[in-house]
Formats: sequence, C-alpha cells, structure tokens
Amino acid sequence: MDILSPFSEFIRVNYLVPMWAREGYNPVNTLTYALIAIASLYLVWRYMEKKKIPIDEDFTLSCMAWVLFGSSLRILTDAVDAGTMAKAAAAGGAGLQSWLSSSIYPGILSSHLFDYPANGVLDAHLFTISPGIYVLTAALFFVSFALSRKLGRPYFCAFCGGFFGLLNLVILLPMFSHWLYAGFVLGLVLLVAAFLWFVLKWRSFWQVMPVLAHALDGAATWVAIDWFGPAVGIPYFEQHVLSGSIGSATPLGFGLFFALKVAFAAGAVYLLSKEKDTKMVRLALLVIMVIGFAPGLRDLLRMLAGT
Repeated sequence: MDILSPFSEFIRVNYLVPMWAREGYNPVNTLTYALIAIASLYLVWRYMEKKKIPIDEDFTLSCMAWVLFGSSLRILTDAVDAGTMAKAAAAGGAGLQSWLSSSIYPGILSSHLFDYPANGVLDAHLFTISPGIYVLTAALFFVSFALSRKLGRPYFCAFCGGFFGLLNLVILLPMFSHWLYAGFVLGLVLLVAAFLWFVLKWRSFWQVMPVLAHALDGAATWVAIDWFGPAVGIPYFEQHVLSGSIGSATPLGFGLFFALKVAFAAGAVYLLSKEKDTKMVRLALLVIMVIGFAPGLRDLLRMLAGT
C-alpha cells in the first residue's frame, strides 16, 4: 500500500475537488488558506521593514490596481465557463463590440486559457480560479513593484495593474447588461459612505475606504444571492462556510451578512486607530481593504455580466 495515498486523498478531497466541482470553500481549506495568508503577511511585513518600504500612496494605489486586475481577470473565466462570452461573440455588433466579437472573443475561446479546470487535471487553469488567481495576482504585483523600485519609477506598478485591469474591463464591457442591480449595490455602498461621513464624521481615507471595501463585498453578495440570482435564474451561493451560515441563519438573509461586514470593518478601523505604529496600522487597514474589495468587485462584475 502506498503510504502517501491517504495524504493524497486528503489533498484531493479538501483542496482539489472543491475547485473542480465549483463547491467553494470548506472548513479545512478555509483554515489552511487563512494560515498561509497570515504567514505571507508576516513575511511581507518583515521584507517591507528590512527594505524600508513605506505604506504610501504609491504602494496603496498599486495594491488597488492589481486587485482590479485580479477580480476582472476572474470574470473572464466566469464568462467563458458560463457561455456568456460565446454568446457575445455570436451576437456581433458595431464598433468596439464588433471588433471584440470578431477578433478578441474567438481568440480567447480558442486559446482555452480561461477554460475551467477539468476534473482530475492539475494544470495552469488552476491559476484562473480561486484561490490560484490570488497567487498569480500577488506574484505579478510583487514582480512589478520590485521592477518599479529597481527602475526608480513611482507608480509604474500601479500603472501596470491598472492598465491590464482596464483592458480586462474593456473586453468584458459588451457583456455587462444588469446595470440596475449593480446600481443598487453601489447605492448601498453610498449609504454607508454617507453614514461614515455625516454621522461618524470619518473623513480620512484610511477610515473610510476599509469600511466601504467590505460594504461593497457585503452589498454585492446580498443583492446577487437574495435578489439578482432568483430574478434571472442563476443559483448563486456563498462560497465561504461562515458567511454562508450567516446568510441562512435568519429571515434577513444576506442582509445580515452585509450589516455585519460593515460593522466588523468599522470596528476594526476604530480599534486600529488606537495603535501608535502608523506603518503597521496602515498595512493592516490595507489588508482589510484588499480582502473586501477583491471579492466585492468580482461579485459586482460577475453580476453585471450575468455569469
């Protein structure tokens, strides 16, 4: 008997099958990914301390630009997998849509670069879905940021992430059609912004943006699962174990999840504001922003495209 067989089966069942079968996360892989994230954050912190890299406008903008890239790149996989891109290619159109339909969409579909990973196959396609796409995006971010510092070109990293992120959005643009639901999500985010501005009197970027990041994530999840999905016949579900439990625990549905996300982020910002180490606080707040904006933007774009 192969002594590695039980271990191999454990990896297959808890990490690979959930990706192949689109099952989302389970307690085992959730804990594993959380520990990896914590360890990675510690290593990043040590590296930044050693190299004296500040958490300034350049670094923050670079992170957000690559979040845009990663979230929009993930939608390309969703669009291919759901058949939305194939329909857009067949529909044709005029101007930009005509060019995309006749050249870009057929090229993407025939390349199979964004095909969903086949069951039982370990290949590069695992890097176009979660959690592989986080690894890919982080690697591209660090490479471009290192190159930016090497060249002495501030904002080069942000430009790279923003350029490729916007390129993804241009490719996706003809597939966007559900603007009303997206507008409702953004309306909820604006309500939270108004509460922070007028009630709490929070005016700082580092106070407001972490909360709005999680407001976007919570609002997009709420609208997509409780309203948009049933309206268009798409069975959206929450992939994370704890979040799914919250959304199904009360008659409020994922409205409770939205409220708790906003409250959690606001509480974290308030507690961190008591700390004296400004650099450590900014890194923590930036991490809170990223883990809110990344899934929130992906959910918003996915709903827009109806994938």
